[in-house]
Amino acid sequence: MLKKIYIMGRAGSGKTAVALGLSLLWQEKGLKIAYFKPKSTGKDLHRKHDADALLFKQVLELPWGPEQIAPLNFDPTYIFGTPDYNRPTIEKADAMLEESFKVIAGNDEGIMVVEGGRSPCAGMSYSLDDFSLAEKWDIPVLFISTLEKDDDLDQIIFYNNFLQAKGLNMLGNIFNNVPAAILDKVRNTYHPLLEERNCSVRGIIPAHPDVTFPTVAEFQEALKGEILCGEENMGLPVEEIVVGTMTTERALRYLRRALNKAVITGGDRSDMALTALETSTSVIILTGGLHPDIRVISRAREKGIPVILVPSDTYATIGALQGVVRQIRPQDSSTVALVKKEVARYCSWEEIEEEL
Repeated sequence: MLKKIYIMGRAGSGKTAVALGLSLLWQEKGLKIAYFKPKSTGKDLHRKHDADALLFKQVLELPWGPEQIAPLNFDPTYIFGTPDYNRPTIEKADAMLEESFKVIAGNDEGIMVVEGGRSPCAGMSYSLDDFSLAEKWDIPVLFISTLEKDDDLDQIIFYNNFLQAKGLNMLGNIFNNVPAAILDKVRNTYHPLLEERNCSVRGIIPAHPDVTFPTVAEFQEALKGEILCGEENMGLPVEEIVVGTMTTERALRYLRRALNKAVITGGDRSDMALTALETSTSVIILTGGLHPDIRVISRAREKGIPVILVPSDTYATIGALQGVVRQIRPQDSSTVALVKKEVARYCSWEEIEEEL
């Protein structure tokens, strides 16, 4: 009998990483794994295939094409025209999902991992949201969340209550990418509070730079900038962004405090770039299309820090980086192995499988 699990969560919660870790562990146990991502939304709609579909296909050696694994790409502004005009489009999308679902769920054994979209609510106007799909296909739900503040806990309780009110089988919650500063609070305060409200916790995964934060390469991809040096270290994680528009004296305390950061400053601010290079910096992003003093490039090469030149101004550059998240790629074998290790260490993955 084929077991199924629907992994939901908000954007940036790390659903893909958790889904991949669970899949690898279950596959290692000898179970056949199928992966399905009904909907893709967001900034990557120009790509021919969904990046997560390609990741799972290659890493798990799945037999289906990426267009079957992730059949539906739709823009956040998918509602247009009159209801009568738009209805055939929605009916066609629903039929496409159903056809792909039946193909991938064709095996009568193993586990089918279904990953939700960027938001569980996306598509709710036409019952294409994750809640409705999980209800239609009768799939138990595992909810993935990040936790940084008390308000996040309130939202998690709301989602749990909503899922239970819809009559869905709620397997529990995994807290992912938990900052070290609040790890004890999550374990000793948030966890008991959830259990008191019948919201089970299946794992608490601490934040890890190699999984949690986007890389310099992903920043460069979003900016389409020119790499002046440091091509060999484009895989460095970027934990913070510091904008260098102040004097170097005032900026120094921020530069010293921020670790593994991206420093965005004008190409004519060689003083700021040189100061940043003496602190924990992953990348220097120079704006305005202005090439820096040769000393900046020379020092960056010595320290192995990438320098990227972009034609846009500082404000536009910051805007282009909004929403950039860590994207695990099939060739990132070390990251794939790390994801599997973290899920095995911090999640009750065997118990989840037994309860499906």
